[in-house]
Amino acid sequence: MKNDVIRFIPMGGQAEMGKSMYCFEINEKIFIIDSGFRFPDSDKLGVDIIIPSFTYLEERLDKIEAIIITHGHDDAMAALPYLLQTVNVPVYAPYLTADLIEQMIARYERRNHVKLNLHLKRVEKNASIDIAGVPVEFFPVTHSIPGSVGVALWTQYGYLVYSGEFIIDFGAPEGFRCDIQKMMEIGKKGVLALFVESSSSKHEGYTSPNHKLTSKIDHVFEDSEDRIIISSYAQNVFRTKEIVDLTKKYKRQIVFYGRDKYDNTNSLLRIDRKSDKAIIDIPQSLLGKKENIGKPQFDSNYVILLSGSPRRIYHDICDIIDGGDDLLKLRKGDTFVVASPVLPGTEKIANKAHNGLYKTDAHIHLLKNKDLFSMHASQEDIKVIIQIFKPKYYIPIKGEYQHFISNMHIAHDMGIKGDHIVILDNGEMITIQNGQLESSRDTYDIEDIMIDGIGIGDVGEKVIDDRIQLANDGVVIVGMTVSRATKEIIAQTDCQTRGFVYLKDSEYLIKNIISICEKAVGEWKKDPTLEVGEIRMMMKDQVGKYIFKETAKKPVFIGVVIEI
Repeated sequence: MKNDVIRFIPMGGQAEMGKSMYCFEINEKIFIIDSGFRFPDSDKLGVDIIIPSFTYLEERLDKIEAIIITHGHDDAMAALPYLLQTVNVPVYAPYLTADLIEQMIARYERRNHVKLNLHLKRVEKNASIDIAGVPVEFFPVTHSIPGSVGVALWTQYGYLVYSGEFIIDFGAPEGFRCDIQKMMEIGKKGVLALFVESSSSKHEGYTSPNHKLTSKIDHVFEDSEDRIIISSYAQNVFRTKEIVDLTKKYKRQIVFYGRDKYDNTNSLLRIDRKSDKAIIDIPQSLLGKKENIGKPQFDSNYVILLSGSPRRIYHDICDIIDGGDDLLKLRKGDTFVVASPVLPGTEKIANKAHNGLYKTDAHIHLLKNKDLFSMHASQEDIKVIIQIFKPKYYIPIKGEYQHFISNMHIAHDMGIKGDHIVILDNGEMITIQNGQLESSRDTYDIEDIMIDGIGIGDVGEKVIDDRIQLANDGVVIVGMTVSRATKEIIAQTDCQTRGFVYLKDSEYLIKNIISICEKAVGEWKKDPTLEVGEIRMMMKDQVGKYIFKETAKKPVFIGVVIEI
């Protein structure tokens, strides 16, 4: 019997928060699990999202058998529209996740005027299927969105188990429950390698019940005599359910406000398409009317759920504070609960929103990350998953390097040998032959691809540097008209600045900049063989040195030379 050769390479998700994308290779058959994005750091000005580069996959298209998406969050699936432009294979996903994928792809196609080849295959969340001759097991896990799964790929040496994103919460409501029995069945057959998320591995104990919102704000509902406004991420369905249950308990009415309207949400929140029962059951009598917001005789008993994406939600809060929202104006007596903890890449706008809220007359309840855990595995959750699967090899995934070290210590405490625990960066490949991990690793260059609007990868570090320079020191533009025949200046030189200096107090700077540029053009008259590009470069270098000497600033300089 031929021995299985197994390779694993992370394309994203390692030493970073988000952008999960992992490639499992069994006998040259590649299975991609998850394909997400992450938000850029604050210094990546103008960049919307960051996705993995697909160069490694482009060179191996004939080996790729499937894409598997484990749950419906952006960090796990939102790079799929970009990946499908390169990779044309079936996409496997649980039912709710598949619904979200369909909507995401349709939205991308409308916005970008393209047609993607989506071959979507829905699977039960505890399915056992065969993909390209490889047995694949799905097992339900508890996460903040229903229908989340882990995945196990069979090899002759045991399963490769990808944990997904999970917590251990035996009291989770229907639709969010894990299947310990299915996990134990996989564990009994043998697990060669276990890949476990790490982002919350520094938290002691279990994540549950620290992830639950109800106990943190029940008293707010009890004490509030006027409107309650709550911000919560649209993709955290678990939290939305808690808010709805509190609304029922205190006999209020809820209004779904913001980008995510109730009708759209209700069509998605189902365990599967065959079920008529939504995971969040909201009777009509519990729904307030959006048009009544701002009318105290109607809305004083409302719970206004301000939902949206992690970045959009804070912009919406700022608009409300500034009076830019047509309906929702904060008034004395309002209670505002911020139940949308700050995520990486949103710190700046979140801080602005928080400070703005405290300047209002509303009662503010700000739940910070330490108060309200995200639904990711803490130390005891990880111990349970290790105990269930009992892997030979252990690979921490999904998180920053400090999280990997913490996860490694947990695995070591659970009896896994140090040389059987593998810490990887994006692009590092491990190989298992004859059931044994090889000591050598191949390394591939996996770059970040920055998405700016509809542009894919056309924003590089040079563009970012220019944007930072513009933000810090502004821009200087000099326009000149030169005779093509004589190389003489035939019109008045114009100099415009933006974000550089206050012109009224710095007229001498402008005069000297113009003089420097005119002298540079004078060199053209002396040597007509010079190219116009060389003249622009002389202007840029000489003006740059002068400005830095006078002001210690480095504005972007643009020299425009028109020949007539």
